[in-house]
Amino acid sequence: MKILYINPPRLESGLDAIIKGEPLSLISIAAMVPEHDAKLFDFKVEKNNENRFLHELNRNDIVAITSMTPQISYALEVAEKAKKQGCITIIGGYQPTLAPNYVIKNQSVDYIVRGEGEHTFKELIDYIDGNKNQVALKDIDGISYKNKSGIIKHNNERCLEPNLDNFAMPRRDLLDEKKYIYLGARIAQLETSRGCPHNCKFCCIIKMWKDPSQHIVYRSKSVSRIMREIYNIGWKKDFIFFCEDNFTIQVKRTKKILDAIIKSGVQNKVHFSCQSRVDTLYKNPWLIELMREAGMKQVFLGIESVHQQSLDAMNKKNTTPKKVKIVVKALQDRGISIFGGVIIGFPGETKTMVRQNINYAKSLNMTIVQFTPITAFPGTEFHQEMQEKGMITTNDYKYYDLFHPMMRTDKLTTNEIFQLAAEAYSSYYLGSDWIKSLAKRYLNPFGKFNWMSKNIPRFIKTVIVNGLDMFYNMGIGNTAISDELKEMIAKTREGKSVIPETPLKTEEKEESFVFKHELKEKAIISNGY
Repeated sequence: MKILYINPPRLESGLDAIIKGEPLSLISIAAMVPEHDAKLFDFKVEKNNENRFLHELNRNDIVAITSMTPQISYALEVAEKAKKQGCITIIGGYQPTLAPNYVIKNQSVDYIVRGEGEHTFKELIDYIDGNKNQVALKDIDGISYKNKSGIIKHNNERCLEPNLDNFAMPRRDLLDEKKYIYLGARIAQLETSRGCPHNCKFCCIIKMWKDPSQHIVYRSKSVSRIMREIYNIGWKKDFIFFCEDNFTIQVKRTKKILDAIIKSGVQNKVHFSCQSRVDTLYKNPWLIELMREAGMKQVFLGIESVHQQSLDAMNKKNTTPKKVKIVVKALQDRGISIFGGVIIGFPGETKTMVRQNINYAKSLNMTIVQFTPITAFPGTEFHQEMQEKGMITTNDYKYYDLFHPMMRTDKLTTNEIFQLAAEAYSSYYLGSDWIKSLAKRYLNPFGKFNWMSKNIPRFIKTVIVNGLDMFYNMGIGNTAISDELKEMIAKTREGKSVIPETPLKTEEKEESFVFKHELKEKAIISNGY
């Protein structure tokens, strides 16, 4: 059979215009059925190509569509077009897992794959392709479908694969690799683990990667498998991004991976990027230096808020604004750029408190910041709580795109949250401050960030030009900045702090001393003194 794998489009908002990541989920499930012809159509990089898409539909028997929450309306449109061409339609990913009834009730959807898709997809394709194994449809775990009477059926949950090494290597041959650009750099994505041992009520990751029957919440690939995937990607890319939620969630595991990279010497051929947490790096300062040695050049950190009450409510009690400043400085002192995440409108925060968050983010001088309106994803404990309180203002999933607000809070209306998000982006990126900061950091051929030099032309085109153009098209301009925020920024420039920081406790001061001492000691050892 011929299978067309589809990554549907989504609204371009926030930072979507400057981040084009590979659809790793699609090339992973494609690897499970290598006996079938495969082709990938990625709407995120194939712009204005409707005729080619329709031509591809005519040549395929099955379409396999992935969908995040804000993509779902487009995914259903794709399914409708596919059905008109006589294709069998399958949708998987986060949204079908979080809201299966919403997806499978659509008449254009034949099957949905819930949760981890590799084994489920293979069994479903085998069933469609003649069912040589004589398996009843009701016995394929992890799928939902409509029976002949049109009644929706949800089969049993699929047990997770305990050993991620058992999955086939992703089908990277399906990618048009030159089209995947992340903040101006050509990037490949590599998944070294799945899941999270934490249980934050805001998070949809635990819904996707939790298996109560086996008490599995987190799994990791072996170091040898990870290195095989790195070599499989090769050196044509600028970066390899470890795309799991937290690459440093198990420090001993992270150390083994970084040690293997250093021993192999691949850090001299390609750079690395990951997501981490402030508290993890603060408690393990040696890890920052090891990341630098292993070619880690960019790290995403959830900065979230300057207000301790909000951090505590987010299950980030071990993070404080003081620790954030220390970790951000340590990373940037080693030539590692920061991609920060800040939440706009966390419950309990007022307009003034949100603007303090914006000013705080500006003071950290990070390369890129994503300002995210508080979002309650369907299927999460947080969404249920907000629904019960009457805070959800729309069930149109296109607004669940991490730029448009989909809820209000006890302190802020939906419109106020949107205006504050626009104000945050305006304040951070418009005007000369951000451009001057980047120029000072990246245009120095002898500086710590000279690794960025060859990507500067592409960064200007894909990040600065495209990003600013998108902001203006969305009506985001300097006029969005309030007088209150302007006053905060002016006072900060004068050296007057307007940020309500919680002082370090006695034990935290001792931790801070250890942090700085271990960093210095590790740096001395690594430099061979």
